[in-house]
Amino acid sequence: MKHERTLVLLSAILFMLLILAGNIFPIEGAADKDMADPLTTAVTTEAATEESPPLAPAEATIPLAPVEATVPLPPAEATIPLPPSEATSPLPPIEFTTPLPVSEGTFFIQMPVAKKAVSVGMDTCRQCHTGPSVQWDNTIHAKWKPGFVKTAKIKEVKKIECETCHGPGSLHLEDTKNRMYIISFGPKSYDTRAEQNAVCLNCHDKEGLYYWKGNVHGRNLRCTDCHHVMDNLSGRGLLNDTSERDICFKCHTQKKKDILRSPHLSHDEAKMTCSTCHAPHGSDTPGLLTASSVNENCYKCHADKRGPYLFDHLPVQENCLLCHKPHSSMNRALLKMRQPFLCLECHTNLPVKGAGMPDAHDVLNPESRYTYNKGCTNCHPMIHGSRHPSGARLQR
Repeated sequence: MKHERTLVLLSAILFMLLILAGNIFPIEGAADKDMADPLTTAVTTEAATEESPPLAPAEATIPLAPVEATVPLPPAEATIPLPPSEATSPLPPIEFTTPLPVSEGTFFIQMPVAKKAVSVGMDTCRQCHTGPSVQWDNTIHAKWKPGFVKTAKIKEVKKIECETCHGPGSLHLEDTKNRMYIISFGPKSYDTRAEQNAVCLNCHDKEGLYYWKGNVHGRNLRCTDCHHVMDNLSGRGLLNDTSERDICFKCHTQKKKDILRSPHLSHDEAKMTCSTCHAPHGSDTPGLLTASSVNENCYKCHADKRGPYLFDHLPVQENCLLCHKPHSSMNRALLKMRQPFLCLECHTNLPVKGAGMPDAHDVLNPESRYTYNKGCTNCHPMIHGSRHPSGARLQR
């Protein structure tokens, strides 16, 4: 096996040498030709030139005629500006001179032209609306003049007249039964709630009405549900009833039963009424309060409970409604419930004394002498807070 491998290897080397030898020898022959005598080469070349006639110039050397592609072409038709198309010219209006024949089953119906209402003046309105105009003269709107505002705004403000709120009345004169031609107010009006309120908000859109559009009254009521601007039915506010309380009771019927048990809902509106605590036109507080919180609302009258105290009663500083019901109550001082049950809602961990000793906080024991009338304020009278150095337990 070793001899056979050796023979194969030697034969392969020999074959490669033969190939290399065949590539070298032709190159050496060409090199010998290049190294020949230059004189012999020159003579041979001259003899060849003398014997051979001159050849005609090749066809490729003949100058060619200019190619047709080099001829400048005329401008293409696409570059020529096109005339304006017929679609760009305005079409003449279509005129329907005569209706189509009945046999074809079609008719030409001319669309109604909307007439524009113009102002007719307040004197024209008085000719028909004599009674309301007399009542109107006694209201604050009729007496209001542009001079009541600042001098810079007098030019922008006009005197309030009928058409200031009801709109131009020329079309209303032509057809008095069609209520679409005049702005009217109330539940029978063809105008929506937002359209009716927008008339009032043209002037009453500041100060107390800032929250009107976002509060529950502004989203569900019309201005005329509470106000009557054509007559003085109430002492103030142009209300549509004799008192403010009666207007609120139309919707808040659950509060009507509390009127006889409440010092707040008194019959004398000069002392206190619903708007004393609530803002019917909107507020940023729960319950539409006129103040920033319940306590601030109460402090407007009960200023002695504001403090500051040396020892505070924390529920008092948090919210007055934790103990009181402002609209009415069957208990003393408008409390939610009687003592000691009201106090036991929080004070459930009262201290207990040892056996055989009287327990002052055993308020449910009828034999306890410390619970006379079962009232915690018998010993802790300063329930809202104490300013005494020894009043840590609200006893003095």
